Amino acid sequence: MNIFKLKDCARIIAIPAVSLLTPISLQAHHSHAEFVGEPQPIVGQLTQVTWNNPHPAMIMTFDNAGQQQTLRVQVLGNVNGMRRDGVTGDEFYPGQEVTLMAQFSERRGGLILATAAILEDGTRLALGPYTSEEGAIYGSGAATVEMADTVPSLFRVWTVLERERNYEPPMTAETRAVKAAWDPILDDSQRDCSPLGMPSAMMSPHPIEFVDQGEQLLLRLEEWNGERTIYMAEADRNSLARSRMGISVGRWEESTLVVTTTEIDYPYLDEYGIPQSPDVEVTERFTLREDGRHLDWSVSINDPANFTEPFVLSTTTWQWIPGEEIQAYECAPLEDFFDG
Repeated sequence: MNIFKLKDCARIIAIPAVSLLTPISLQAHHSHAEFVGEPQPIVGQLTQVTWNNPHPAMIMTFDNAGQQQTLRVQVLGNVNGMRRDGVTGDEFYPGQEVTLMAQFSERRGGLILATAAILEDGTRLALGPYTSEEGAIYGSGAATVEMADTVPSLFRVWTVLERERNYEPPMTAETRAVKAAWDPILDDSQRDCSPLGMPSAMMSPHPIEFVDQGEQLLLRLEEWNGERTIYMAEADRNSLARSRMGISVGRWEESTLVVTTTEIDYPYLDEYGIPQSPDVEVTERFTLREDGRHLDWSVSINDPANFTEPFVLSTTTWQWIPGEEIQAYECAPLEDFFDG
């Protein structure tokens, strides 16, 4: 379980009331840019707990300079990832006194992003991945299981080890304007449990699994219970319908699986509001390392309608951890929880 005891907690939770009202604008993580400043401790009582994907949420009341106030709490992590780190949601309940380490939204009053919780006994629970600088990652590090007698294979469950993202792709001026107008909460389809499309569906902290189906490969994605079919022969595109996952055709270049995806019926390149056109072409490269326990991936984008040149959007290294399985991804809409 991703917890530890916090000594002398009282010194940490004492904060001036003014900091609750006027958060200082600092550069935040790219995925939660409206939440500003370093996480600060907020002591209060939970009145509501909703523990579902895509992100759990809470309602908290607290005393701010003698005035009772209510905060809406978005939790940084997702249910599946935190479960893997030992936080199940059963640790929280209405009426509970708790300290949340949180950042304030600079766009919506009374909305905070919780990154950790400190329980009354001093136990601290991480409410998100152990790193989000270069991509959200769950788990405790590299696999240590001996694999001397294991034959390397692509057809396994793969867990994220390292991720990197190009947050400044070569956008046209028009594309930058569309992205700037995008609201990261109100315009995010995931809040209503609408799955992501390609290529953003692949840029996830959740595991993936390759399944050999002969002339086709099935790629299962834990997030949104997604599935992709990779045709290993040039498909008759006239008989295949456009979809949010597009039409994917694969080929082998030595030990690298190269997958080209077109016909994507999804308006965004990523989960941060960068648009893509119906003519976007996505090229992925999956390379199994000689050790058999690591899989390297990169995704390149060619979309002249939105970008001045082709570019690499993201890379990931997955690791094979024997025994890991794809978990069900259960989502519940938060309705108007974050409006305002």
